[in-house]
Amino acid sequence: MQLNTNKSDNATHDFLKSDRGRADILAIQEPYIDSKGRTRALPHLRVIYPTGHVEHFGSPTRPRTRSLIMIHTRIATNNWTQLDIQCADMTAIQLTTTSGTYRIFNIY
Repeated sequence: MQLNTNKSDNATHDFLKSDRGRADILAIQEPYIDSKGRTRALPHLRVIYPTGHVEHFGSPTRPRTRSLIMIHTRIATNNWTQLDIQCADMTAIQLTTTSGTYRIFNIY
């Protein structure tokens, strides 16, 4: 599933609630980010921020994060890895399944 939440906490919350845990991967553009540099997520979701988001949050030289990916915990962590892309507008993962290897990009 994919949605641009326009930096809204309410829109993020409503989107996550409406999914009810059905989607394995969620791609969010313009996510809500709180004062600690985190978005909202439900316990069954792992949040993947763009490379460098956590280390550089709040830096005046780092652009605002405008993309992230959430992965359901039913996908084992050894089946995916974050791709290192130095861009606040892009988050990417590589997913390995029995049918092959896939790269998923969320681009603002």
